[in-house]
Amino acid sequence: MARHRDEPGWEAALAAQLASGLLPSDARFNRLFGERLVPLAALHFTPVAVAARAAAWLTAGGATSVADLGAGAGKFCLVGAAVTGADYTGLEARPGLVEVARDAARRLGLPAARFVQADVLTAPLARYDAFYVCNPFAEGEAEPDEWLDPVLPAPDKIAAATALAARLASVPAGTRVAVHCGLGAPMPDGFRLVSSEAMGRRGALLECWVRRR
Repeated sequence: MARHRDEPGWEAALAAQLASGLLPSDARFNRLFGERLVPLAALHFTPVAVAARAAAWLTAGGATSVADLGAGAGKFCLVGAAVTGADYTGLEARPGLVEVARDAARRLGLPAARFVQADVLTAPLARYDAFYVCNPFAEGEAEPDEWLDPVLPAPDKIAAATALAARLASVPAGTRVAVHCGLGAPMPDGFRLVSSEAMGRRGALLECWVRRR
């Protein structure tokens, strides 16, 4: 008989499923984040299939240390750590979401998925050799309480996205950047678009960019 997802140990079964190459449904995976975040997951969190595809592409370029810039509850890093051999670090400003992500990594037994409370506009990026971005300032369009930490003001989305794009302009040649649902600003000069595929919610694009040599 199949294990019910709410029975003790269902998280370990979920991790094993991912490690075997079988992707669980988003509805099943999102239960990791708790009842308060489940209603938001379909709109704001990276779909499992997108996360797996992006992680595979980033690591195929040789990346061993991948950063999610604006990690939210950590879904991309969790999936990436389960399906590839790289280390993943989620940078997220909101402490409540960082704690949710850390708890999910612990329950899944994924030490390669780490989460740090940090501002992506100031955090050091040189230690990472590939990046994932999923419209990181979209919370500016949501009620602050929906993101667990209402004390943090919503950023000016356009200004923040433009500043993040400027930071990406300084990464070394050959660096891969996967973007889902847009960056919120144009990618900086010096990047080449390798592929663009509609997948995930409402046909949002997964774009694969490489910093030109």
